[in-house]
Amino acid sequence: MNRKTLRFLEQVSRFGSMRKAAENLNISSSALNRQILSLEEEVGMPLFERLPRKLRLTAAGEVLVAHAQAVERDYRSTMGRIAALKGMGRGTIRLSTMGGLIYGPLLTVACDFIRQHSRMLVRVEIQPSPEMIAARVLSGESDIGLGYNILPNPGLRVLQSIEVDIGAVVAPGHPLTRKDGLRLSDCIHHPIVTGTDSMAIRSVMDHAFATADIPLQPTVETDSIEVIKQFAMSGNCITFLNPFDISAEIDRGALVWLPLAERYFPIPSLRLVTRSKGVLEPATARLVEEIKTRMGTEG
Repeated sequence: MNRKTLRFLEQVSRFGSMRKAAENLNISSSALNRQILSLEEEVGMPLFERLPRKLRLTAAGEVLVAHAQAVERDYRSTMGRIAALKGMGRGTIRLSTMGGLIYGPLLTVACDFIRQHSRMLVRVEIQPSPEMIAARVLSGESDIGLGYNILPNPGLRVLQSIEVDIGAVVAPGHPLTRKDGLRLSDCIHHPIVTGTDSMAIRSVMDHAFATADIPLQPTVETDSIEVIKQFAMSGNCITFLNPFDISAEIDRGALVWLPLAERYFPIPSLRLVTRSKGVLEPATARLVEEIKTRMGTEG
């Protein structure tokens, strides 16, 4: 019951005549008739009522024609997608994002993508703020942007947006992992690692501690998200991030994310954006879909 045979069946049902269907298919009536008889033998039921002037589908024939039409639709859709992928020869995809994301789930997505499309160049640029990501996309210097709290802009199209909580991040076995209803006041009794003023996470932490009326006295300040995580993994320090930032470390059991009982931290929105005008190249669109899938899974 291959696609060719199913097409023969659909054509006979459309014309209601073996001769007319054969002419349209450019084969002999006898050859077409043998195909239909063979198909009826395979199904074990007649597919047509042989009337004096017309062939009419039986109930079994109607079921099989519906199947044949669905197969043809799926085939054309699949071939269309493959044709689009054929356009993905050599080229460059330019992505602006934040350090915590490229070291987390985005790294897995990018690696999977280049494994399938090794001729494409994926240029990843780490930006210190959502404003810089938006600026790069608006100027056309980046094709897509992924970052927290990218502000609405008529020149940007939001492809996906999810809200993510910020919580405490510690190593497995840290005393805070045994604490129920963790509060921000519980955290200040441990060395705190923060970003520098140039990093978005630092302003978020400053806001949270100020709202809670608790002085933020960090033990370590750094402009590297990787250094922040390394200090947290050391076993004694604590920091504050969202699950996306440490997804790889969570997967391998190197870090633990702890929700906070209080809502002092604003809930950041992780947004995937591109320019409002224009159409994404096939390769870029494919990467966008893979990022959206991963965002949906993590969120």
